[in-house]
Amino acid sequence: MKRAYAGIAVVGVFAFGAYAWGAEAADSLPKWAANIPIKVATHFAFDTSATADGKYYLADGSNVALDVFDAKTMTLLAQIPGDFAGVGKTFDTSSPAGVTPVPGTSLVYVGDVNAVKLIDVSEKKLVKTIEVSTAGIRADEGCLDPEHHILMYSSGGGKPPFATFIDTQTQAVVGKLSLHDSTGLEACGYDPKNKNFMLNNDGTKANPKGEVDVIPVESVLAGKPSVSKVFGLKRCGTPTGLAIGPGNDALIGCDPDEGSKQTTLIIDRSDGKTLAELPFGGADQVVYDPVSKRYFLPAGHHSADGVSQVGRKDAKFDPALGVVDANTRRFLGSVPAGIHAHSVAVDGALHRVFVPHAGGASAEFASPGVSVFATQ
Repeated sequence: MKRAYAGIAVVGVFAFGAYAWGAEAADSLPKWAANIPIKVATHFAFDTSATADGKYYLADGSNVALDVFDAKTMTLLAQIPGDFAGVGKTFDTSSPAGVTPVPGTSLVYVGDVNAVKLIDVSEKKLVKTIEVSTAGIRADEGCLDPEHHILMYSSGGGKPPFATFIDTQTQAVVGKLSLHDSTGLEACGYDPKNKNFMLNNDGTKANPKGEVDVIPVESVLAGKPSVSKVFGLKRCGTPTGLAIGPGNDALIGCDPDEGSKQTTLIIDRSDGKTLAELPFGGADQVVYDPVSKRYFLPAGHHSADGVSQVGRKDAKFDPALGVVDANTRRFLGSVPAGIHAHSVAVDGALHRVFVPHAGGASAEFASPGVSVFATQ
């Protein structure tokens, strides 16, 4: 996650409105339900988030903690310090970062500078520091293979960028993969159907507009992680979020630079073929909800005209939460979101989507916190 959102230089005017964007009837799109306030001294700096077992977890840079919420009551339960580095001069030197809970347990992995931290939420304490680097850059975004008990974290700020693989039973690093030709790494996801990790790569000489690298879990288990397939993304720009969808689909969130068309891609996980190109972009983390069978895309860099303004000093963003029907691969529309919206998690059983945001000008998002949207 290298795009500038909360806590790092983001300049622009943000427009809000109590209406839905897109072709779908407003009644079928998520409804803003509540805002969970979070106290911060100055600005609200936050990273990725996740849900598991009725809890919502957020990497909170402003309070240098893992925030734990009750997803049902929508209340903040705890802010657990993990001896994180805190907000640095850049995203690559800031933490906490990517949040990866282990379902069915009280354990949550969180990215930090030079390390991945293991936190026991029930005990509200740090239980393990797993070193992944000595270069002063953070373990950014993570994904879990629960079948083989392997955790993957990308470190996109490394020179070269690299991925680390951790055994979640022993907490030992079991492999590393350097991607020497990469300009940076973003989100990853585990594909349980094809037994692969999928990793968004910002760009290479062969694919300057980004690619998805496929890493078989069997190569990780053999102690020699390797890329078996590369899917070039000609129409993405910068592939940020990645969500494993139904069937053999994967949704790729795109956040290209100024002047590029904003899009979201759905690709085939076996051959990388583009199955859909959707008219919405500027998203970072993305998520698939198997209950509603929809993808949710928080886009703090969304532009009303669909042309990216990322990089412009006078950028005027229209932050939005985009919605995609996973069955039809159709963009359903979007609803307004708060400033810097780029992190998302969904609790399908509760029919709720959680989107943290900075303070803004509208009533719904006036103060820093987490917006809760109802999916039905």
